[in-house]
Amino acid sequence: MLYSQSCMDKHQVVGVLRQMEKFLKGQEMRFTEGIRIMKSKLAALQNSVSKLPQADQSAAPTTCPSLEAPTHGRKFGSKYAVGHEVHFTCSQGYHLVGPGTRVCQDNGSWSGISAICKDVSECASNPCQNGGTCVEGVNQYKCTCPQNWSGSHCQHQTQTAPPEWSVMNDPAFSRRPRCAKVDQAQHCSCDAGFHMSGTSDKSICQDVNECEVYRLDQGGKLCVHECVNVPGSYHCSCPSGYKLLPDGRSCEDVDECLSQQHNCSRGTTCINTGGGFQCVNPECPRSHGNISYVKTSPFLCVPAKRSETLQLPSTLGLILTVYLPVTGKLPRLKA
Repeated sequence: MLYSQSCMDKHQVVGVLRQMEKFLKGQEMRFTEGIRIMKSKLAALQNSVSKLPQADQSAAPTTCPSLEAPTHGRKFGSKYAVGHEVHFTCSQGYHLVGPGTRVCQDNGSWSGISAICKDVSECASNPCQNGGTCVEGVNQYKCTCPQNWSGSHCQHQTQTAPPEWSVMNDPAFSRRPRCAKVDQAQHCSCDAGFHMSGTSDKSICQDVNECEVYRLDQGGKLCVHECVNVPGSYHCSCPSGYKLLPDGRSCEDVDECLSQQHNCSRGTTCINTGGGFQCVNPECPRSHGNISYVKTSPFLCVPAKRSETLQLPSTLGLILTVYLPVTGKLPRLKA
């Protein structure tokens, strides 16, 4: 079976060819623009590369020179290639001056500057007081103190003359101080009731006379009667015939008559006095007119001419006044 195939005429063929021509021209223009852009970018890239330093591909990787540990210090790190680090520390008694870490750079040099280990200054904190001079030693220091000052930091004032309340020249009132070493320095102290005297090398604990201190401070009297200084303390005493009260300061009269501490003979009467007693034997009044008196008891007189008895406290008081300057129980002695 035969099929007929239609053919384009001349006008149709010419139209197709013109369309193809236009398409190819469009593609040619786009291609040309792409080539121009690519050439521009390539030229810019070449220009940038030409400005970079020329690398020597045959050269070995860059390294930095060897570093030594600082005097009185240590170094950590043994690789000196680019990007590697080296660290430094100092021995005890020294401190690092400069960077503790240095890095090998691309140009073959180390970052930072050389570090050194410097001796730690013990005197930098000014430990000496009161004008003392600090003297450096090996990992330690010593204070040279001016006159009248002593101690590891010149903190104690040296007594040039003992104070008024210090007991001197009596071995019983002196003690050796208790000393101990703290942080390489000697510290001394005294017991209660004593004070430090002398220099730091020759110190001694002297007794404090509390009785004298209290008097100089114008604080009154420690004791009503008498203050007695003893090593490290004091106590109060009372005169004869008095006793010390529980407060340790006041005194009270002892009633020898009441406590039967007298030696009055029979027929006499014990009368308590301040600090003592007296033995008395009161007499009756003298006869007056036709009246006379008979003593019937130590303090009772009876008229001889009358039946009534006469008790004469006022007369007896007069008689007792003759014998005794003070009668009755005396009050306590208090501050």
